[in-house]
Amino acid sequence: MKNLLVIILSAVTVISASSKVAIAIKTKGDVSIIHKGLNTAQALKPGSPLSDQDKIRTGKNGFVAIMYLDDKTVLKMLGNSDMTILGQRSGVKINKSIDIKYGRIAAAVTPQKGKEFMIATPTSVASVKGTELAIDSDPSTGDSFTLIEGLIEVTNNLTGETTEVQQGETAVSTPEGSLEVNNTTQGDLEGFEEADMQVSTQELRFEVEDENGNTKEIIIKFQ
Repeated sequence: MKNLLVIILSAVTVISASSKVAIAIKTKGDVSIIHKGLNTAQALKPGSPLSDQDKIRTGKNGFVAIMYLDDKTVLKMLGNSDMTILGQRSGVKINKSIDIKYGRIAAAVTPQKGKEFMIATPTSVASVKGTELAIDSDPSTGDSFTLIEGLIEVTNNLTGETTEVQQGETAVSTPEGSLEVNNTTQGDLEGFEEADMQVSTQELRFEVEDENGNTKEIIIKFQ
């Protein structure tokens, strides 16, 4: 049996009613989550709320899209990726960051109004105020940060060297300490074909299944 539930809320109402910082808006394939304070992984389903320090992992064919609840910043994890989602509340806003252990992440970050969205990997730290980018991180070879739109600042953890990366550029940061910026090539975005970087509309739709096996479609409309 499938029911339909329509929720019309403002983003402020959503975050005020919950301690959660984000929501999974789409999943495909093998996607698991380890909630903060727990050691056991479970399947991550569309509509699942996410808290600060929740760890998310995708298998070979996995995919998950995650949206922060205050400003609709969207993260998309591709296959074979491991990331911890972080968010600290400041009034109705969420100070956001992510810790990438490895993998490919696409991000459409809403301008943060004086704050910065921080991206940490084993090799680098990137500071983002509002932009669209693709991140490919491997602890053994390093990171690439490809700017589709906007501006970021990348710092290599070993040397402390920092550089700005602009639209149409890709920064490569290695564990040996090198940090270079070059014009983006088609090869820099190889593997990101599944990550449509358009920010979601004012309406989200996803399905949830209760303990009796009944499916309910949830529609959240933002005002």
